[in-house]
Amino acid sequence: MRIIKWLRASIVRQCFVVLAVIGLLAVLAAAPALILTERSTGSGGAINVSGSMRMQSYKLALAVADPFSSFEQRREKTMTALDEFGVKLMSPGLLNGVPHDSGDPAYVQYAALKDRFEKGVRPLAEASIDSLEARRRFTEQIPSFVEDVDRFVQTLENGLNERLAILQKILTLILFGAMGVSFVMLLVMQRSIFRPLLAIGSAADAVRKGDFTVRAKVPAPDEIGRLATSFNFMVDELGRLYGNLEHEVEKKTEDLNRRNAGLQFLSRMAQSATWGAVFKRHSLDGLLEESCVQFGARAVRLVVSTNGTAAVLAESDAWPEEEPETGVVRFVLSNVNPSMGTLEALFDAEPEDWQTGFGEALAQTIGRGIERSTRQSDDRRLAVLEERSTIARELHDSIAQSLSYSRIQMHRLKVFVERGEPQEKVLETVNELSEGITTAYRQLREVLTTFRLQISSSGLNGAVEETVEEFRNRTGIATTVSNALLGLELTPNEQIHFVHILREALVNVEKHARAGSVRVTLSRGADDTFVLRVQDDGVGIPAEPGRYKHFGLSIMKERAEALHGTLTVAPAEGGGTCVTLVVPERRD
Repeated sequence: MRIIKWLRASIVRQCFVVLAVIGLLAVLAAAPALILTERSTGSGGAINVSGSMRMQSYKLALAVADPFSSFEQRREKTMTALDEFGVKLMSPGLLNGVPHDSGDPAYVQYAALKDRFEKGVRPLAEASIDSLEARRRFTEQIPSFVEDVDRFVQTLENGLNERLAILQKILTLILFGAMGVSFVMLLVMQRSIFRPLLAIGSAADAVRKGDFTVRAKVPAPDEIGRLATSFNFMVDELGRLYGNLEHEVEKKTEDLNRRNAGLQFLSRMAQSATWGAVFKRHSLDGLLEESCVQFGARAVRLVVSTNGTAAVLAESDAWPEEEPETGVVRFVLSNVNPSMGTLEALFDAEPEDWQTGFGEALAQTIGRGIERSTRQSDDRRLAVLEERSTIARELHDSIAQSLSYSRIQMHRLKVFVERGEPQEKVLETVNELSEGITTAYRQLREVLTTFRLQISSSGLNGAVEETVEEFRNRTGIATTVSNALLGLELTPNEQIHFVHILREALVNVEKHARAGSVRVTLSRGADDTFVLRVQDDGVGIPAEPGRYKHFGLSIMKERAEALHGTLTVAPAEGGGTCVTLVVPERRD
């Protein structure tokens, strides 16, 4: 049992034992084969020699009984034949084929044959050389002697055939034994190697398809068994790792989806251009409710400070009426200006890192929105004040002077009527008064047209496109725009001045140029400047245009000065007029 257990513990040992058995059978087959082959080789030589002895017996008989030979010739032939027969009888080839066992028939026959030759045939053959009687008796005995030789040869052949038959049986037995051992080895290999390996391969295919519940059968505690055990352990580890990986992937996917939703929420807030509308109470309530969902807070509220006084601007519905003592995390709206206010979030448990990060990002986004809203409000207020100042200045410089002139003419007219001046002089004064009132009305229309402008939420580029499109639809003049100032930022007041200059330039083209096409170009110039160029192919403009006829040009130049830029109006190359505005780029 111990040996069997020792063999079952290793396929290498089993194969070694089988190969050792096959080797032993080969040795057992080779040893008798070599012995029998060697003896058979000697028997074959002996058979050949004994066969030649039979021929030699006939030769001796012919030499003795030859009637045509002389005495000397007969003697010589007889003695030669006897010597040759004796040599063959004692030759090693014959002696090697004769068994040394005294009881063996071949040995007995050889001994008898040798004894008869030495004691009977040789003496009688020598006597028959010169004796006729001896010759007659020799002739009578030689046939029986030849028969003895034939029987000896037959005995050798029978012995050889018996040995060959034994050799054939031994080889056949060893062949079937080797075949049996090989068959047993194949069965052992199929049971211990091939079948377990196929089972492990099938299990590996199942694992490759994602089935981590499959296990390879452990047939025996040998190498294949240890391989199956290691494979099962590997599958266990893979199943555990795969399960953990799926859990981690689900967790990471959930985290990414949450972050993506949070980023989209922050992006919607950051991209809002109308913060004044966003910070209405009902809008903020909806944003705070959504923010609770985004970063897992129970409730959120927004507290802002105005002139050192903190006030709740908005809060979610779940915020408790009584001030909570614990679980509130406060995020400042601005790191630069911490006194602006805070975003307060109420958590049921200690917030995680991602919740803290989201709260900080949300608070900073709201803080930037408040700062932007305040800045835009200030910019609009400043723009309104500057526009009012410009309108007052334009009314004073144009309409007020024209009305003052008309007042003087009215006073002169009254004096002329009271004095009874000639009708021609009165009519001249009336015409001057009418012309002054007409000029004041025209100037008023120009001022109204000039200042009737609103900047939409689409910014400078949108205002430029809207102005050009309005001009194109109103006049039908082919107008092209080349804008290389995408991303240029101007304050609302600067945008108003910029668009006013563009609109006034297009109005002048409409009124005075009689152009067929207009090209509007916005580009960057040298020394950190940007350039607005409006060029037409009309009749052109005089080198020194008068103020009375070109009141709009003065307004354009004043607006250019408000932008700290320069405005030039000059004839264009190839005909027409080119209005060029060069403004230094504003730097915060």
